[in-house]
Amino acid sequence: MEETTRRATRRPDGSVTILSSSADSGILTEVVRFDTTEANEFLDLTDDVREHVTRSGIRHGQVTVMTPHTTTAVAINESETGFLNDFRRTVGSMVPADAYYEHDDHEVRTENLQEDEFINGHAHVRQMLVGATTVTVPVVDGQLVLGRWQRILFVELDQPRPRRTVLHSQGV
Repeated sequence: MEETTRRATRRPDGSVTILSSSADSGILTEVVRFDTTEANEFLDLTDDVREHVTRSGIRHGQVTVMTPHTTTAVAINESETGFLNDFRRTVGSMVPADAYYEHDDHEVRTENLQEDEFINGHAHVRQMLVGATTVTVPVVDGQLVLGRWQRILFVELDQPRPRRTVLHSQGV
């Protein structure tokens, strides 16, 4: 019987832009741009973050990974298909996409509206439950300090679209 390997995540396919760099202070800030392909998608940013730390040249310090979107999250956890499918089922049952969300009721909502507003109240609620828009990881001897199975994951809680993360390293 032939075994197949499931891949829980994929690495984002996008571009990197340097926002700021200072060789004297050991600081580098970059933006990674990519497209998500589905709701509840996980993208593995770990290798991108490692490459960022290498470009920064820091040996000891920290790197912060931040998402500037209110319907996404950054998490550190295992990238294992069964777990991520369990997460999708659990968050879907806790915060169903087809429930009523006042955020989506434009007869009631009057704040922060835009012309091409998405119906995504569920994604905002999921983000608040899932957690952080930012994680910070120590860097020691030029390497990320992560547990054996830990990966840095970008979590798309809304619908596919262009996204970005900000990587900011500082140290010596």
